[in-house]
Amino acid sequence: MSMSVSMKKSTSKTNIKHNNRTMSDKEKERNSHIDSERSSENKYLVQQDLKELYQEEFGEALENYNAKQKRKDRKIDDYFKHIQSSKKTSLQQEMIIQVGDKDDFSSKADFEKANEILEEWFAGFEERNPNLKIYNAVIHNDEASPHMHLNFVPVADGYKRGLEKQVSFDRAITQQDPLLDKTRPFEDWREKEVLLLEKLLLERGIERKIVGTNEYKDVNDYKEKKDLEREIKQLESDLSQRKTELKILNEKVSVPEIKMPVKRQMKNVEVPTGERNFLGKEKMKTVKKPTGKILMDEDDYKKYVSGAEQKEALTKQISKVLDTDFAKENKMLKETNKVLLAEWEKESRENTHLKKENTVLKSHISSLTDEIENIYKTTKEHFKGLTNDFEAFKSAFGRWTDKIKEKLPGSQIRHVHDRSEAKENKFSLERVAELDKLAKQQKSAKKRNMDLER
Repeated sequence: MSMSVSMKKSTSKTNIKHNNRTMSDKEKERNSHIDSERSSENKYLVQQDLKELYQEEFGEALENYNAKQKRKDRKIDDYFKHIQSSKKTSLQQEMIIQVGDKDDFSSKADFEKANEILEEWFAGFEERNPNLKIYNAVIHNDEASPHMHLNFVPVADGYKRGLEKQVSFDRAITQQDPLLDKTRPFEDWREKEVLLLEKLLLERGIERKIVGTNEYKDVNDYKEKKDLEREIKQLESDLSQRKTELKILNEKVSVPEIKMPVKRQMKNVEVPTGERNFLGKEKMKTVKKPTGKILMDEDDYKKYVSGAEQKEALTKQISKVLDTDFAKENKMLKETNKVLLAEWEKESRENTHLKKENTVLKSHISSLTDEIENIYKTTKEHFKGLTNDFEAFKSAFGRWTDKIKEKLPGSQIRHVHDRSEAKENKFSLERVAELDKLAKQQKSAKKRNMDLER
């Protein structure tokens, strides 16, 4: 079995009434995709007024800011309205989270499984994201497939200008997780949350189905491919434009007309006249006939030849570019693109496989760690049961842990033991201090009683 994972930022204006199904009858009519008979199955996880959240998060920071302002026009009366009127900053953020699509939910059990995954993912959201303050969260079960609408305000601090705390998505998530990609923090943050959803699917024996843009599990890879496609498209457009310009230029190129005084070369030729002399022989006459050649001034001839040669050279150059260079360049670009895409797709598949393998391994390591801690606790209880003497127990158990340390220096058992010892030592010191304090109190009380008796 496989399911897709979707976590996208809502691009439309948030409609909390729609999310919480407190719409008017007219609005309900417009939302025909909602099955109102199943609206009672929706799960409302958090419902708080957004203005109240703003007061809780920014009230003190606003007071501190206004107290420092000497000019009245610099003071901010209402931070909520201040952000609401801002064109640069969003008042809040909404994420839509979904596992599976409408084809995956033919039974109620499928709906329940998706709800279980979404609720478990949501249960740890605030711990993972302390800077994203949730004010509304709901799972919709009255549409084709279950999904969650999660609304929150990203809160960042440490500002030197304006309020010390302000609304900022990128800064909020990079402050809570400094390891995020500084150039694309949102995409990196989103990818981590998606991988957690994938882990929850795998724990239930469900593989993540790759659909649409999810083919690229790394959003940066997807963006790089799109950038490459846009670059190639632009290059092809530039090539086409330059080709058109050269065609126009070729049509305009011509050698200016050179007017030259030329003469035809003539020669004397004898031709019959059609008459005969007294001896009966045909009479001949001399006439001038063109030889097919022309005579011109040498300088004029050189100008003409030079112009013709220039035109021929330019025409050949343009023809070569039009017929060969651009075609080859375009073909080369397409072939290079094909190779790059093939390499990218191969690496993307390997990356997907490695991430999936990494998720499984992390889950396995977590299970093994829990198992080792249970073994440690069980063994410790077993040693305690062998003797009533605390020192004897501590000595025997210490020898056992020393043997493990000797044979397996980096074992998890050693780390568990060290943590346990540190915790017990801390408890022992606290207990000693507590007993010492109690002894002093008893001594003081005893002294007061003696004074009273006197």
